[in-house]
Amino acid sequence: MKFELCLSWLGALAAGMADTGPQVCEADLEAPVEKVWSVFSTEEGLKLLGVAQAKLDFRVGGKMQTHYDPKGVIGDEGTIENTIIAFEPMRMVAFRITKPPAKFPFKNTYKDTWTVATMTNLGDGRTRLRLSGMGYTADPESQRMRAFFEQGNAWVLEELKRRLSGEGTPGPEAPGPKSPAAPGLAGESDPLAPVVVEAVLRAPPAEVWNRWTTREGMESVFPGSRIELRIGGAYELRLDPDSPEGRTGSEGCTVLSYEPRSMLSFTWVAPARLEHARAGRTWVVLHIQPHGAHGTRVILDHLGFAEGAVTDPDHTKEWREVRAHAAGVWPKVLAELRAGLESRR
Repeated sequence: MKFELCLSWLGALAAGMADTGPQVCEADLEAPVEKVWSVFSTEEGLKLLGVAQAKLDFRVGGKMQTHYDPKGVIGDEGTIENTIIAFEPMRMVAFRITKPPAKFPFKNTYKDTWTVATMTNLGDGRTRLRLSGMGYTADPESQRMRAFFEQGNAWVLEELKRRLSGEGTPGPEAPGPKSPAAPGLAGESDPLAPVVVEAVLRAPPAEVWNRWTTREGMESVFPGSRIELRIGGAYELRLDPDSPEGRTGSEGCTVLSYEPRSMLSFTWVAPARLEHARAGRTWVVLHIQPHGAHGTRVILDHLGFAEGAVTDPDHTKEWREVRAHAAGVWPKVLAELRAGLESRR
């Protein structure tokens, strides 16, 4: 009995010592942000990460397939398949393993993890690239996979740094019609450009994060909202509770990706009156950043209008209306959240 209790205690101690936070690797690269963005958004760019072959369908839900063996064939048992779950041009792309190679040693953990690649423009043709592995638990297999990628991602960044510094050429550009311009590059004259809204809130980032990512946080502003913070979990805000059920807000929308207290991405839906576009989905990327001594800057980037028009050109006018509606709604949502936070003070 004493021996069993000792094993139980040691197991609990090991679980307590396990690192379950984001697994982070980052590097400052001697390359402009456009070049670093192309590393993740083009097939030739992916090869700079050290793979021999790459096939890419760059869109939310698209596949990122790579192979380290130059003699292998994309699609065979040595192929690594990731699925793109969210992106924000020139700033962020999130993806998760959906089909590991046959000899991948972590048969279960990969299903619950994902990676967020974040690019920060440092100016003077330099970019900081941050790779954050998310979803790790105290489970032994999860901890082994975490260690595996901690070393592997460090190698990838060193390989990328070496290749970028040795090329001296601009390299592939970011993709065309499937990927809209970065925030700030597409002017308001573009009726399908991303909608970007910023606000500074008098509340710490942890409190703002809690407001956006929990049912309790949104309940005080939008009663009846449903939020489940997990990949594929519900993200349904009841913006108009007086409308008929199913038309009150973002019913059916889900969480795409997140990095705790920093980034949240979720799908979004067109207003009920635009019935054709409502059958499709756009997406939102929300950044939460410390501001000053006690405040928070919120940057909300709503994307996908151009993609909707490319996929469904016969309804381009309706997608423009969706974008115009979003441009009017998000400032009001941020104002409501600001008012709710400040009223608590």
